[in-house]
Amino acid sequence: MKKALFLIVSLAFSLAAAAQDFNFIPEMPDDFAQLDTLPRPKKFKSRHMLGVEYSYNIANISASPSVGEESVMCPLNFGVFYTYYHPLWDQMNIFGLKTGVKYGQEGYQTERSDFGEICTLVEVPLISQFKLDFSICRLLVNVGTYWGYRLSTDKAGGFDKYDQRNDYGVVAGAGFGLALGRLEFHLEGNYKFSFASMYHPNKNGEMYWILAYPRTLMISAGIYFNLW
Repeated sequence: MKKALFLIVSLAFSLAAAAQDFNFIPEMPDDFAQLDTLPRPKKFKSRHMLGVEYSYNIANISASPSVGEESVMCPLNFGVFYTYYHPLWDQMNIFGLKTGVKYGQEGYQTERSDFGEICTLVEVPLISQFKLDFSICRLLVNVGTYWGYRLSTDKAGGFDKYDQRNDYGVVAGAGFGLALGRLEFHLEGNYKFSFASMYHPNKNGEMYWILAYPRTLMISAGIYFNLW
């Protein structure tokens, strides 16, 4: 009798212990388990734009020694540009990168018969474009560099062995933009200064060297289309 009672009590304790490990409530999915790992929604959207520009240039050189250089008006300047606006760390939506291909003119005039010319050239700029947005208006600030190659010249006989056709330098300026839907209209003023002399230093002879660095004021108007 005692053995039977002992077995019954032991069985009861075993069942009670097993019942503690058994979960009578089915497990439910935790909708908030991955909440901390979800990416935060972006505050700003990147923009990709493609556009065309026309510019009217006032060109000259900085020559040493001076050759009596004066400015010339260069109206034939066109370009195709790509602009990418990207927010830095999704916090500062003021940065952009602008590049493209540009066909244009530069040069100078002088009363000296052995100097003075207007060159046509192709350029590839690389510009950091900073922007500040005010509703549909946009203030633009440009700082960058460029590489160019002179294609032709209007001086008699064309290029000679003293001419340097490669060009490179810096560009800086400011402008104003107007965003209307997917279209943007830009009006800018930029100043370009070359670090490459138009001529080899010994153009005037071995005794009297000359350095002639092109500089150009560019007033441009452009229309851009937001790709996405």
